[in-house]
Amino acid sequence: MASDAGGLQRRLGLPSAIAITTGGVIGSGIFLTPLGVAQSLPSEPWIHVLWLALGAICLCGAFAYAELAAMFPEAGGQYAFLREAWGRLPAFLWGWVFFWIITPGSIAALAVAFARAVVQLGSVQPAPEWLVLGIACGMIAVLATVNGIGVAAGARLQNVATIAKVGALALLVVAAFAAPAPSYASLASTTAVVPEITFASVLTAFVWVFWAYEGWYELPFNAAELRRPERDVPRGLILGLCIVVVVYVAVQAAYLRMVPLTKQLQLPSSDAQALPARAFAVAFGPGADAWLLALLALSVLGSANPGLLSSPRAFYAMAQDGLLPRALVAVHPKSGTPVVAILVQAATAALQVVVLQSFRDLTEFVVFASFLGYALTVAGVVRLRRTRPLAVRPYRCAGYPWTPLLFVATALAFVVGLLADPVQRTNACYGLIILATGLPAYAWITRRRKR
Repeated sequence: MASDAGGLQRRLGLPSAIAITTGGVIGSGIFLTPLGVAQSLPSEPWIHVLWLALGAICLCGAFAYAELAAMFPEAGGQYAFLREAWGRLPAFLWGWVFFWIITPGSIAALAVAFARAVVQLGSVQPAPEWLVLGIACGMIAVLATVNGIGVAAGARLQNVATIAKVGALALLVVAAFAAPAPSYASLASTTAVVPEITFASVLTAFVWVFWAYEGWYELPFNAAELRRPERDVPRGLILGLCIVVVVYVAVQAAYLRMVPLTKQLQLPSSDAQALPARAFAVAFGPGADAWLLALLALSVLGSANPGLLSSPRAFYAMAQDGLLPRALVAVHPKSGTPVVAILVQAATAALQVVVLQSFRDLTEFVVFASFLGYALTVAGVVRLRRTRPLAVRPYRCAGYPWTPLLFVATALAFVVGLLADPVQRTNACYGLIILATGLPAYAWITRRRKR
């Protein structure tokens, strides 16, 4: 089996590439964020426009990542892109935050959502906190084991989970529009308060929607394990994200058909599952709660899997460059997977499960740190067009230069907005503090290498 110089094996094709992108994005977000979005915006058109517009913004970012991935089809993904465009220090700082916040924070948040769905499915209410944390850590351990067995095993899990959850969501959409619109006359006992459009409300909605789209960047990390990375990474990124946007917009429309906005505004904001639970009950009957919980658990499992299927390749690449401990370069001789990097990432995620137990804190922590890296990476396309104009580009960013510039402007405005908002600022500052700790770490590592 063909492999790169480090021993990673090229076993994945285009279907797996699409599944990594689609399955890595569609997770808990489409179930746990729509209620927060609906209760932050004043009308249905605002909701539809936000989901579609931010999906289009992420697609602009995917165009740029596709060009970079086709130029540098190696393990490391975003780390390699930043290194080539901006140098080792910016790449290391992003990798530092990616190691401590972005990937483990995403996995931890998804693991907590998975655990809560499982305990509800098992009718363990109220669930003791130790049980929730134990199930969350157990999910992480299972995914680490599967992906340690081999990249093909991790990809098979990803393919099955993606097909199952996209099919289930498609069934929900069909059921919503095939049946007559429900009547809520008997429930109109209270008057919904329509939220006003403010900076804080729009920013809150942005955070929720961007969390739902989180994970679209995972595929380039597996470039060294794709048979034809220069072709399959761009196609997998763009096709996969297009599927996500279509699914999200359709599911959001289905929610609004089955649970009108006036009723969504009356649901308890503290119960994120109230909206999908009501929608499933309308579509499939009052006994559909178990189906919802099972789908939520499956979606979360498939969305968390790329965090251990793809992301550890960034730490593998950083270790190859001498910026992380050399042990992270270790590749299992039979499975061809970076087993140490996978285990270390799983342990870091499990630690965050225990330390940061709030789903909302974890999501806001991850979204802020992610967008700093997104903006710099997409800006790297513009820089490399100028510094390496003659480089071979098997795929060229669609809509250049406007699509990358639009993405960068949106990402930077979002980051500034998080820092400006007093509610969002705390988690954003945590991200900045961890980013700053990367500077002395980089200085120490480079000094040690010189010695």
